[in-house]
Amino acid sequence: MKKALSIKIAIAAAATALSGTATAQDDALYLSVDCMKSTAPDYVQLEVETWKPVHQHLVDNGERESWALFRVLYGDRSRCDYYTVTTFREDQLNAFTDYAAAFAAVYPRMPLGDVGARTMAAREQSSSELWRRIDQTELKPYRYAIVNRMYAEDPVAYESMESDVFKAGQEVLIEGGYRSGWAVYSLVSPLGSSIPYNYGTVDFVNDLGPVPMAEAMLTGNPDRDLDAMNDLLELRDHVLSETWALVAITDPRAED
Repeated sequence: MKKALSIKIAIAAAATALSGTATAQDDALYLSVDCMKSTAPDYVQLEVETWKPVHQHLVDNGERESWALFRVLYGDRSRCDYYTVTTFREDQLNAFTDYAAAFAAVYPRMPLGDVGARTMAAREQSSSELWRRIDQTELKPYRYAIVNRMYAEDPVAYESMESDVFKAGQEVLIEGGYRSGWAVYSLVSPLGSSIPYNYGTVDFVNDLGPVPMAEAMLTGNPDRDLDAMNDLLELRDHVLSETWALVAITDPRAED
């Protein structure tokens, strides 16, 4: 069943990959992806110079895993020209975060109300989505995230295809230096008939351009032929792709 193309917002890049930590599915990891439309020239400066240190404080205190800002490089920028992506473990996701206290800890003499008003004037938060990491490869340093949104009617078959077949091809591309990492996510919220996708994948790269995908898939799956792998693509509709450029990201939390 093909869904109408009425994209709201995309999956974001990189689950735990954003913080450069775990590469296995040892913990449930969630992404809060916020669609931002900039309305003032100082929006990026506010995010990077003022708000990133607050997010870093929350990461260092164990209240989230990472925070990142991405610019939409190729894609429809009419609703979202930037995305913020915040990653959480399940316990962090369900815990209360006192943003006012975090801001005061970083800026004890700066009025939160004034900065909040400047921020509200500099961007509109158009929508938010929550995603859960399903699987991912190792992640190396990257500059871009190619974000793909998918619709799959059969979640079990689709997730098996990505993890058991296509992940192996992605690992070949990483070993060959064509990619820095790969991940697949499922949409948690919002859901419904108006949302045309329920899964997403992200290809992390340093250079934009074609990659030897067919050759990598055959190398990673020597027991399969290309026709058989192409048949697997019928398990999902590829709704849309965008390319995001990484603008800023928090540092990983220091190990105890």
